[in-house]
Amino acid sequence: MLSFTSSSLERSAFLVRSTSMGGTGNYLSRIRSFGPNARWYLLFSLISGFAMGIMRLLFNFYVLSLGFDPSVLGLLVALPPIVITILAIPMGMLGHRIGFRHTLMLGVVLMSGALVGISLSTVLVSLVLFSILRGLSRTMLQVSSAPFMAENSGTEERTHLFSVQFASRMFANFFGLLLAGVLPGLIAGVLNVGAESPAAYRGALLAGAILYALALLPLLRTKSEPIVHESAEPMRLREMFHPPGLLFRLFLPQVVIGLGAGALVPFLNVFFRTKFGVPDATLGVLFAVQSVLMAFATLIGPVLADRWGKTRTVVGVQLLSVPFLGILGFVPMLSLSAIGFLCRAALMNAANPLYTAFAMEKVSAKQRGAASAMMQMSWQGTRAISSLASGYLQEVSGFALLFPITIVTYSLASVLIYTFFIRESQGRNRHQP
Repeated sequence: MLSFTSSSLERSAFLVRSTSMGGTGNYLSRIRSFGPNARWYLLFSLISGFAMGIMRLLFNFYVLSLGFDPSVLGLLVALPPIVITILAIPMGMLGHRIGFRHTLMLGVVLMSGALVGISLSTVLVSLVLFSILRGLSRTMLQVSSAPFMAENSGTEERTHLFSVQFASRMFANFFGLLLAGVLPGLIAGVLNVGAESPAAYRGALLAGAILYALALLPLLRTKSEPIVHESAEPMRLREMFHPPGLLFRLFLPQVVIGLGAGALVPFLNVFFRTKFGVPDATLGVLFAVQSVLMAFATLIGPVLADRWGKTRTVVGVQLLSVPFLGILGFVPMLSLSAIGFLCRAALMNAANPLYTAFAMEKVSAKQRGAASAMMQMSWQGTRAISSLASGYLQEVSGFALLFPITIVTYSLASVLIYTFFIRESQGRNRHQP
């Protein structure tokens, strides 16, 4: 486990090296040091990110086109996080037992089936069942992602791998969202139906499901994890939660962020359509641009982390995102609201891979699967609760209450990270002889 003192020494040493090598050259050298497994995983992220860009934009509209109200949509959006919360630790244990590579591949197979099932569903029961299956597959994928990357990277390039992987997914999302904006219209022309009809959305979602299935191919080219040792042994619950104080500090900010994110973020496409009447094609472009900005911000994250440290960078970019969240929600002009939408997403999501890499470094190698599972539980559990509540609040008061809730939770999470990891570290350094 790394201490904050050793982390500071490593950052200082790196700054000396980066001064002589040059920031850009050093950044590229870290990327070139990625191993074969890491490179295949980046390709998987590109393909799956492209496919999920289609689902990301069109799922909500498909459910609403079937005649369901926002409260039902809130339930369907909340189901996958609920499943993740319940099954994260068992799936983390499964990853330790069979290997994170095999868990990832199984997750891709199940996700492909879930997306096909959702696309063909027209009644609530089947939508619920396939949403649960989607949650199961997301659990496998999300719990296994961070440990797989941690096991296939060294300390020097790990932060860069986490950030480049997230950025790759966002760049792929850009093209998936662009396609999603026009795909229902193209399918509607072929089928001679309305562009906002269930049939048009169904065809688009099926195309996304087929594309997602192709993401299995890069994973098949990876090799079994090079680091097996103790992490392959069955893990006791007592070991997962030790030391409890550190785990509590790592995951409480995720709980708070999930509470705010789940209430608002999954429904922002509905917000733009409801408040400004934005059509699907324009929404596709807007969300695509968001993905590109998120990708660029994520790529800059390691540079900022090398200069200021991971936790300081996380706190800084999260707090900077809050004013843009206010612009998004409360400025009655589409152009300014769109700027707030883009800047908020870029800043807030730049923090995600940095904090995940930080958490993976703070725990032992044997705990990575369990820690990843607990991170997903802490974030997804509150996200599910707030998504359920969001559907009701949207029916009662629209989005008026959702933006203040998210602003408060994002700010509080930043304060918690500062208190737990920055101020505590400063106090410990002051008391050292």
